[in-house]
Amino acid sequence: MPASLHTLPVELVYRILDHLNELTILISCRNVCTRLNDVIDTYHRYQTLTTLNFRYNQIDDGRVQALATALQQNKTLTTLNLPSNEIGDKGAQHLANALQQNRALTALDLGWNRINDQGAQHLADALQDNKTLTTFDFSGNQIGDQGAQCLANALQQNKTLTTLKLSNNKISDQGVQYLANALQQNKTLTTLSLWDNEISDQGTQHLANALQQNKTLTTLNLSNNKISDQGAEYLANALQENKILTTLGLSENKIGSQGAQHLGNALQQNRTLTTLNLWHNEIGDQGAEYLANALQINKTLTTLGLWWNQIHDQGAQHFANALQQNKTLTTLRLSFNQIDGNLEHHIQELVENNGLLKKSD
Repeated sequence: MPASLHTLPVELVYRILDHLNELTILISCRNVCTRLNDVIDTYHRYQTLTTLNFRYNQIDDGRVQALATALQQNKTLTTLNLPSNEIGDKGAQHLANALQQNRALTALDLGWNRINDQGAQHLADALQDNKTLTTFDFSGNQIGDQGAQCLANALQQNKTLTTLKLSNNKISDQGVQYLANALQQNKTLTTLSLWDNEISDQGTQHLANALQQNKTLTTLNLSNNKISDQGAEYLANALQENKILTTLGLSENKIGSQGAQHLGNALQQNRTLTTLNLWHNEIGDQGAEYLANALQINKTLTTLGLWWNQIHDQGAQHFANALQQNKTLTTLRLSFNQIDGNLEHHIQELVENNGLLKKSD
């Protein structure tokens, strides 16, 4: 009688599985029949499978459906990285169904998968019920304000998500308002990335208002948006009240010397921010002076990024003077400005000395 899955010895099935990758086992072998499921459940690679990384694998909604079916019963996988595939809204729906059943997955990366607002809605609905996912990367998709609203609604209910990455989408001020309102209620999210969206000063104001109420967010990335001095002022005012945020990204915006002045004033009051990235703005020498003056008073900022900011020797000298007083800044990025090499080297020596002092404490 010819052998079949029902009669093959377990050890022989194990040997067959040894020649398959993890994705094939999950997509093509699970749920073929009860016996194969039972064998896979005892297979050592399946029992110890905690992370799947499948970037650029042309995984479409059909293959995602099989993967999602396997995830509903899987109890070992904690990290699933599927960026740069072809999942789309339909595939997102399959994964959302799995998230409502799965109790093991803690990190999911669906970046660059052509997912629109409809797909975001499916996943947001799942987040309202899911109690294990802590990190969700939705970058590089086509999420607009409607999708942002769905995710904001989820954040008001979800109690486990700590990191949400929505970079490189199509979220404008309206979508940000939904998210900002959610932040006033949410008590678990610590990291929100909105890099490369369509956020202007108005949207920034909504987030600034939220920062005055929120007690958990520690990292906010608003780089590569449309934020000017006015938006910087809104955030600076919030930083004078906020006692939680440690990292703020404002690179690649339209912030000039006036915005730097507002941020400098905030740094004189704020006692929690450790990283401020402002590279590729329009800070200039005057803005550099405002920030340098703040560093003479601030004792918590450790990293300040100012690449590509039209800073010359005059502005750089203010930092050199400030670092005679400041002993906490350990990273100051001034490359791609118009600063004399010797002066820039001297500033870096002062910064590095601060780092050595910190290590010796």
